[in-house]
Amino acid sequence: MKASMRALFVAMALGGIAAIFVAGCGSESGTTTTTENASEAAATEGGGTGGSTLVIQMGDFFFSPSDGTAKPGPTTIEAPNEGSVEHEMVLFKTNMDPAKLPTEASGGVDEEKMDKIAESAGEIPDVEAGDDKSAGFKLTPGKYVMFCNLPGHYAQGMYGTLTVTK
Repeated sequence: MKASMRALFVAMALGGIAAIFVAGCGSESGTTTTTENASEAAATEGGGTGGSTLVIQMGDFFFSPSDGTAKPGPTTIEAPNEGSVEHEMVLFKTNMDPAKLPTEASGGVDEEKMDKIAESAGEIPDVEAGDDKSAGFKLTPGKYVMFCNLPGHYAQGMYGTLTVTK
């Protein structure tokens, strides 16, 4: 009887180890990006942080995906800049249409007005071309707008949405 229990325990332990190795086979960041459709970036459960990671690529002058989704809670947003110029990602919680945010005379988003009518979730500033930056956000269910507020970028359509589902 002891030998069969020991064999069962060893088999279970080996199965658990195999499951860990299989689960570890994936991208380093824990995110999924398809090459066939670059606008599909998936949020997946992160490693030891208990949160999730979302990849939103920045290009000249777009976000990919432009309409992302995430789950509530601690979230790391990775923002690789695949473009040829510097970009940033500013995030506000609001139901506003990202194409109709209040702007300054220069054409950029008036962030002071946004602070009065929406909740700032934070930003990932100054990502040089070819660089990748990330930041942690505590996302609550609802809709968010994201935009690049460097001179001329918002006016060229560099904005999108992020929906945080329950």
